[in-house]
Amino acid sequence: MYSGRKVFTFFWFIENYSYNWHKHGEKLFSPSFTADGLEGTYNLQLYPRGVTEVFNNLVSLDLERSASNEGSENALISYELSILAADQYERFTLLKIDEILSGRRADFLPEDILTVRCKIMKGQGKVHEVAPICARTRIGIEKISFLHVVENFSSLEPNQKHTIEIRSHYQNECFALNSLYFTRDSRLGEEMVVEIMPSDSNHVLAKRKISLFRSGEVIACGKIENRFDVLRKDIRKLPLSVTRQAILDKKSEYLQDGKLSLLCECVFSTGLKFEKIEETEHNICAAAIRLNRKVYKTAKKMSAHPSISEDMKALYVNQSLTDVELITKTKAFPAHKIVLCARSPVFKAMLINEMKEKNTNCIQVDDLGDDVVQQLLLFLYSDTVENFEWEIATQLYYAADKYQVGKLKELCSPFLVESLTPNNAGELLLLADTHSDSDLKKVVEDFILEHDQQVFGSEEWEMLMETNPLLFMKAMHLKYKRRKLK
Repeated sequence: MYSGRKVFTFFWFIENYSYNWHKHGEKLFSPSFTADGLEGTYNLQLYPRGVTEVFNNLVSLDLERSASNEGSENALISYELSILAADQYERFTLLKIDEILSGRRADFLPEDILTVRCKIMKGQGKVHEVAPICARTRIGIEKISFLHVVENFSSLEPNQKHTIEIRSHYQNECFALNSLYFTRDSRLGEEMVVEIMPSDSNHVLAKRKISLFRSGEVIACGKIENRFDVLRKDIRKLPLSVTRQAILDKKSEYLQDGKLSLLCECVFSTGLKFEKIEETEHNICAAAIRLNRKVYKTAKKMSAHPSISEDMKALYVNQSLTDVELITKTKAFPAHKIVLCARSPVFKAMLINEMKEKNTNCIQVDDLGDDVVQQLLLFLYSDTVENFEWEIATQLYYAADKYQVGKLKELCSPFLVESLTPNNAGELLLLADTHSDSDLKKVVEDFILEHDQQVFGSEEWEMLMETNPLLFMKAMHLKYKRRKLK
């Protein structure tokens, strides 16, 4: 029997970590694990928002051993718990909550997965590493998009709720109730509020966005999330940026046959959906070699056939069986409703609800150029963009945000950042601010401060200063604030 020091390593991957619903003092359990030579059963306990008042700003970890096994092992045992950064070279036993959720989110939550490692050392002497054990926990999320239509909006009284039932996409049952109402205050005036109440107390609202339809366009009027809060605030009530009076003042634009239409998008945490131990096997090497030979032959044969991406792109290029058109000022672009609905919640709302786009099979995109619409459709069908240029990329970013094609927006952002120059920095700053993209805005602000003399002295900056003086004055003020902090 091996008499040295055995080291057992347990990796715990927590998917969708930012959607954890835990309050101060509540813990998340790993799947239980054990291994040959490690008597007893163990699990990890993680407190996403702190365990005690003293450590309420720190993510805490504990190792628990099953009570039934206590006293069954006489060998010396020690352990080490840590949270790993993405490169796995950095490890931390204590971390501030806001460091994981905001300060170093890219390091600790790549693809929103937190990695926890536990090392258990048993015995003494020469070290012998045991094959690692891996476990995976997935926090469930449900994304729901729906249209809330308020008939006879003009006759709505203060605090009178117009409520609709939202049904789950996965089960034919009530998921939540959504209400629109407005309050009247002599000091603050009228405030419109959208409130959502889940039918299950275990469903926790994590993110939401509200938009209004105005003359066929989608206007964002409320956006909030609490995933990255140290203390998660309740976001079930969301005041809108537009007032009831502003809507009534422009009835012809906002109200179609007296109806107000809101596009609501919500993301809920729905508890743990997946917990599994994925143990490393010791005898898979020979089988893996044999498997690789078979896979190689299969892959070679499969490569001769087109992929789904290629087939979808061909569907777009050939324009067969199209049933809807995107119309710019100068051209009509045939497309397929099913593709638009699958790729964009905004297009979906237009085409499945009682709106003019559904009845006419036409979507007006007068604010986009022909090249931009062509590239937008190419991406919707194939996940690719061709001939990226600055002007196209800025308009595609605008279109991606308007029609809520998140992946396209994320594709445009790095290209725009890599193409930054002192002459176009002001334009990108305005774009990031207009679309409330705080990450992109910070990158642009940092670039501006590094090249302040070239940027502030450019003709482009002076022209943009005339139309957006407050935004650009704030950017210039940052230089002096940061200098003062140094």
